[in-house]
Amino acid sequence: MNILVTGGAGYIGSSLINYLRKAGIANKIYAFDNFTYNQGPHVFNLLDKCCDFYKEDVLDFSHNLVSAIKDADVIVPLAAIVGAPACDKIPEYSNRINYEWYKRLIKLAKESDKNPLIVYPNTNSGYGSTGNDLCTEKTPTNPLSLYGKSKQMAEQLLLEGYNRAICFRLATVFGWSFRPRLDLLVNNLTYEAIFNNHIEVFDGHFRRNYIHISDICRAFAFAMRTEGKMVGEVYNLGNDSANATKKELVEIVCDITNASFSEVSNRTDPDKRDYVVSSQKLYDVGFYPTVSLEKGITEVSGFVNSLSQDEEIRKIQTHSMFNY
Repeated sequence: MNILVTGGAGYIGSSLINYLRKAGIANKIYAFDNFTYNQGPHVFNLLDKCCDFYKEDVLDFSHNLVSAIKDADVIVPLAAIVGAPACDKIPEYSNRINYEWYKRLIKLAKESDKNPLIVYPNTNSGYGSTGNDLCTEKTPTNPLSLYGKSKQMAEQLLLEGYNRAICFRLATVFGWSFRPRLDLLVNNLTYEAIFNNHIEVFDGHFRRNYIHISDICRAFAFAMRTEGKMVGEVYNLGNDSANATKKELVEIVCDITNASFSEVSNRTDPDKRDYVVSSQKLYDVGFYPTVSLEKGITEVSGFVNSLSQDEEIRKIQTHSMFNY
């Protein structure tokens, strides 16, 4: 099959392209990314070997992108502004790429003779703060940020306006990628523990669920293979055995890295999500995550320990990405 990945040089995009090629799932992979953060050195070799890569902004809907959409059997749209703080800094652009862009994508997909499958990555931050109730796909969404709202609107647009979409609501992602991200919660706490030997915990009672990046790649590929019983549906994508409060996560990180932690009350997260999420619906169709928090934290620790102490290099390594 021919697969189009937007945001192909991003955190999830680069790992997904590598996985698809190694698994022999794709005959051809088209990848698009505008290299906003100059991440080329991290991913050039991978993209050169694994796909037809175009350094373009997908908002332009270039001839290359339109042609790739028409030739694709599967589209994985990963180009996005990711996270509440990033979206709040550039709200107009965030809404355009996280939501408005999908209106034209759907139109072009409908015009394609291939009627491509769209595997859409939403965020489960759309559940907001739910108290003690267990969040399933039937739980009403209540996004508390522009990020959550824009992603949720795109999911609804796809489910109502296109007949071949599978939507995943991703848990908090962690793990190493060709394009490193150390601003993500698990990765960032691991980074802080190693470089500062101490973590200050705020909002320690907030509950999250987590998913390793390799399990995301496996889930996307599973959806491509198992489309018949998944299409038109929404699935939470998390590792239910890794559901934990932020404080419990910090305790695991500190145990692995031999760091200490203290709780503070003078800071808070702009993304107020607090929930326990079930991914049982996805497990029921045959997919199960395999990577534990402990294994992923150990993996990230190895990467962080390899970084230079130089502040400028560390700043580049930890910069938030526009693409998943």
